[in-house]
This record gives sequence, C-alpha cells and structure tokens, in this order.
Amino acid sequence: MLGKDKDLMKNETLTASEYLNIPIEIIDPNPWQPRQDFDPKSLQDLAASLAQDGILQPLVVARNPMNASRYFVIAGERRLRAAKLAGLMKVPVHLKTVDMEADDHLRVALIENIQRSNLNVVEEAKAYRCLIDQFGYTQEDCAHKVGKDRTTIANALRILTLPEDIHDDIVNERLSSGHARAIAGLNDPVKIRQVRDWILKKRLNVRETESLCKKMKFEGATRALPQVNADLNYIAETLRSILHAQVSIKGTMQKGRIELSYFSQEEFQTFLVLLGYDSAAN
Repeated sequence: MLGKDKDLMKNETLTASEYLNIPIEIIDPNPWQPRQDFDPKSLQDLAASLAQDGILQPLVVARNPMNASRYFVIAGERRLRAAKLAGLMKVPVHLKTVDMEADDHLRVALIENIQRSNLNVVEEAKAYRCLIDQFGYTQEDCAHKVGKDRTTIANALRILTLPEDIHDDIVNERLSSGHARAIAGLNDPVKIRQVRDWILKKRLNVRETESLCKKMKFEGATRALPQVNADLNYIAETLRSILHAQVSIKGTMQKGRIELSYFSQEEFQTFLVLLGYDSAAN
C-alpha cells in the first residue's frame, strides 16, 4: 500500500509527508492548470484501469487557502478526472504544505504542473505567460524556476504571437513546435499563413521551413513561393471551407489531382459523411 493507508476522518487534519485517502468530493481542480487538452478516450482508458487497480501514484494536493476544509490539485488532475469517471469515492493524496499566501499557492501549483505535466508547446507557453503577467516573473525567473534556459522560454512565448488557427495546428500535431518557431519569426499574418499552407501541402520538415522563412523575409512571397493557378487556388480554398480540412490541388485545370489531408479518425469520418458514405450501414 501507499505510505500510511489512513482515511481522513471528520475532525482529522492532513499533515505533510503523509499519504492519506480522502473523499474525492473535497478536492477541487487546480485553477491554474496549464494543461487544457484532456483526451476523452485516454481518460476513459485510465478510468477503466483505476476502477480495477486503484490509483497507484497519489495526487499532490494543497489546502485551499480560501476554504480550509477543501483541497486543490497541484499535480494529478488527469488522475482526479479519471477517478471521478471510475466512480471512486476516495483517492490517495500527498499534502504539499508551505506557509504562503493564496496567490503563492497558485503560483507554486502552476510551476509544479509545468515541471510534471506532459504539456503541448502552446499550453506550456501560456503557462510561462501566466507566470510573467500574473506573478511578475521575468523570462530568467521562469527559466530558473522550471529548470530550463531562457532561450527555451523566449522561443515558447514567440509561439503565442501566432494566430489561433496556427495554435490549433500545433495542438493537433499538424505542425511541430519547430515549424511554429520558424514561422513565428515572419511577424506577418499573411506570410505566416502562406508558409503554413505550403508546409502542409509539401510536408516540409523544420529545416526546409526555416529556409523558406528566410527567403520570405528577404525575397517576399512572390519569389519564395511557387506561383499557384488562381482558379485552382480558389477551388482549393472553397473546398477547405466546405470540408473544414486541408485541401491541395496539384496540376492544371486539364489534368491533376486533389488531395485531402486528415489528422484524426473524427476528421476521416467527417469526410465519409460529406461524401455520402454511411459507415454504420456498411
């Protein structure tokens, strides 16, 4: 069993360094949780595992500074969500006890989540921005607190300057963080989207993308990107808006091919529905 297999009774108080089983109903989510992407399928799989074997690694919690009878998660929110899905009434926790003000509790929770969580680069960048904007950290402070160099922090923050649809590309792994850092240096939304489309059409790697971005800076889009037939480009854009997917047309009006790219099973099923294919009937 984990540490001291001890329940939190009505008048009992948690002490540091103890593992206790406490009611799940008195644990609140972390208000500064940087991780926003909790995959439903992954949570269901974890819930099934927890229902069978229980939680093997305790959650890390802190006392809620606004309500002494409640706690909030510092690390382990995914396990907390899965435990609720599994119908568990109690979960093992480790109390992190520090004498701090309310804002400091939240700051420490945010830092610990950056260090522990498997965040995508957008979530990580937003967490750094929160430390800077909400708690007055410099980039050097962020780097020191999370154990990374300042350049890593600066590169992550540059990604936040990209349009939201580019963020979606990163989160859904259509673009890598390396691609994002390269196109963030363009500082021009039009050029950014032109390069983004070309990356997806030609499946450019990061080095090729960096080279293209350099050409865009010094030569402009007219010379850096091959010219596209205006009619075909219009048709491709129209198809993108209808299908809500990446569409590329290669060739001419007389001969060529249309390519549809999908990045998840859900997008593939959407294509099938739009094409009139009923997977349930087949």
